[in-house]
Amino acid sequence: MKKTMMLAILGLLLGQPTMAASDDLAGAFVSPPDSAKPSGWWFWFYNLMDKEGITRDLTEFKAKGMGSAQIICAANDYGARPMPSGPAYLSPEWRELYRHALHEADRLGLRIGITLCSAGWDMGGPWITKENGCRWFLQSQLMVTGPRHFSATLPLPGNRDGYDGANAGNIPSYIDLPLEQLDYRDSAIIAFPEPEDLVLPATDERRASLQAKSNRKDSGIGGRPAEIMGATLVPWSNKPQDRPLRADQVVDLTKRVTPDGKLEWAVPPGRWTILRTGHRLTGATIRMPTKGFEGLEVDRFSAAAVDRQFENLAKILLEEAGPLAGKTLTHFTEDSFEAGFPNWTAGMLEKFKEYRGYDPLPYLPVFAGHLVGSAEISDRFLHDYRKTAADCMADGHYQRFTELANRHGLKTEVEAAGPSWSATICSDALKNLGRCDVPMGEFWADGTVTERDQNYVGKQTASAAHIYGRQQAAAEAFTAFGHWQNGPWSLKPIADRAFCEGINRFVFHTTSGSRPQDGKPGYEYGAGSHFNPNVTWWEQAAGPWLGYVNRCQALLQSGLFVADVLYYNGDGAPNMVDVKHVDPALGKGYDYDVCNAEVLLTRLSVKAGRLVLPDGMSYR
Repeated sequence: MKKTMMLAILGLLLGQPTMAASDDLAGAFVSPPDSAKPSGWWFWFYNLMDKEGITRDLTEFKAKGMGSAQIICAANDYGARPMPSGPAYLSPEWRELYRHALHEADRLGLRIGITLCSAGWDMGGPWITKENGCRWFLQSQLMVTGPRHFSATLPLPGNRDGYDGANAGNIPSYIDLPLEQLDYRDSAIIAFPEPEDLVLPATDERRASLQAKSNRKDSGIGGRPAEIMGATLVPWSNKPQDRPLRADQVVDLTKRVTPDGKLEWAVPPGRWTILRTGHRLTGATIRMPTKGFEGLEVDRFSAAAVDRQFENLAKILLEEAGPLAGKTLTHFTEDSFEAGFPNWTAGMLEKFKEYRGYDPLPYLPVFAGHLVGSAEISDRFLHDYRKTAADCMADGHYQRFTELANRHGLKTEVEAAGPSWSATICSDALKNLGRCDVPMGEFWADGTVTERDQNYVGKQTASAAHIYGRQQAAAEAFTAFGHWQNGPWSLKPIADRAFCEGINRFVFHTTSGSRPQDGKPGYEYGAGSHFNPNVTWWEQAAGPWLGYVNRCQALLQSGLFVADVLYYNGDGAPNMVDVKHVDPALGKGYDYDVCNAEVLLTRLSVKAGRLVLPDGMSYR
């Protein structure tokens, strides 16, 4: 009871227990284990590193109390001054530096992670072909009247048909390239009989939510869960004037169309619409690549794209690590996804059948504003489409990533649910995080303790850790845009807020790598609260600051979270968790976890009035 009370008082929003006895907790508080110590994004900007700088950085990280570092090789074009370049990424010289970093970390007892990116934030690179890039679906329609024999090439859709108002965001401007440069490919060609008033008119309120419900509505990094999810949750109700199409009236013409789009078809009597559904590249490329490693982002819904990334990059990193892979090189990482909103993949129709159990082909007219079956049935189809996209992302990307890493003895630590432009994707944030070994979020530091500091995903990340049985809930920590304005005095209250949200592993953003010969303050990133040996307070305050963080994390990773409430966040997609709520009447917040349908339906059972998870975590 005393232990339980102590954990509750300290607000330990934790994963599974690792130290059961009180003396173990006391020992961890006095001397936090290396496993509880934080990490940092160790940027090698333009690969401008040398052996002296690597040894200096790692030695200082160890001395001040860090437990690991995560290598990111990237350009530094994000609000930073120009700087020279080091060895080309993956060149023999770069590989020698990489091996040196691993050997020095092994000597010092540090762990190393590295992003599985060619150079930049997310998976992608020059080896990602058009088949493996992010995709949008497109549709074109042609009206024909029968009976007649139709023999002609079907019209292609416009390069942005259905995406009114979508902006480039973090996608390069060639999102607007002509369709012939965007690798258009067909998914299905169907036809259906159509009375004059079958399509929803522009004035119909149901038509107003179609873009969001079909995952074609853009959003930015500032979008809140209620805003992003809200438009998809407005129900479509049946109206007396509706004249919906019957699913059995839809004719599949896909096999009658040649590769160049020519259709041969004996059109039955009446007025018919031929609907061509296909997909194109979004045009999204990896962010901040170093020279020679520019390339497409991977298809976020495709395991084959992850396989290609692993084959062309991870194998090299593992081979160079040799016996240190799985020992010192302990995890692969990936940053938050910030490359627009892909909504399709080449096998989407087959994936839909696999996940939802029925054929989506008769319902493709719904994307074009037609009702099939009824308004309610059409709405249910759009719900199932968004759920399928979410499942493809969780299983095709994050689960596949973890499977491949685990085969080689490594773990994954991933910002699998933003905050980022991924908010626009029909993803299940908790499910994505649950597919990773260490779920990771992000919180910001702009000088005040506000909702922006936690950046919306602290509770989300902690809930994922709890419901999927993960010991650690990590976060990219203290991202900011003010250079050298933060220190322990300003960061501590923000850290405390993150701890109370349930985060128990900080990954400092940013511990930029540097060569001693480049002087102080060296080259820095355009974002992040700078935390490395070049900051003025490093010698005086870095150690005590990390000592505080380490003691908090050691305890927060050692207990068992008990919540007042288990909140079901719904069964739709996108599915995101909002900030921790405070009851204004009581002036306090409740301890709670948020779960998704996957957990509610497959892992929870009710015993003696309590919801109990198989691994022993309980919610009263």
